[in-house]
Amino acid sequence: MTTTSPALGPLVAVYGLVGHNERLLVIRDSDTTTHRLPGGLVPAGEPVEYALRRILWDQVDAHVAHLDFCAAVELPGHHAAGGEPAVYELALLFDVTLTDPSDVRAGHDKARWATDTELGHLDLRPTPLADRLRAGGLTGEQPWWPAQS
Repeated sequence: MTTTSPALGPLVAVYGLVGHNERLLVIRDSDTTTHRLPGGLVPAGEPVEYALRRILWDQVDAHVAHLDFCAAVELPGHHAAGGEPAVYELALLFDVTLTDPSDVRAGHDKARWATDTELGHLDLRPTPLADRLRAGGLTGEQPWWPAQS
């Protein structure tokens, strides 16, 4: 009898579109020039909205007043070692309102408020989200974006 590895499900991640004064909150990755939207992977069993609130607190010491779901985005996978199938990331994107945007740590070297112009020049990740953001395509009109789109 031949055994096969069970199919890997997608990784689940949450990202926040956190705006204030016509700027978007971005986080610089450690030891790189790459920036990303605030957020990260959701551990198994943790509700996604709770995860985003926790991650925002961990990343920038800010409390969330309100979350609005925007989109679910299938991000292209990475091939696992040993010929295992690709692992995809299912990114859940939320429009985030902070209780007080000034709560974002002043002088925090990894967080910054970026203008539209600055976003055009940043190496922003995840790339599919950054591309949609720059094109003005982050709306609730298309709540699902398959990897092929």
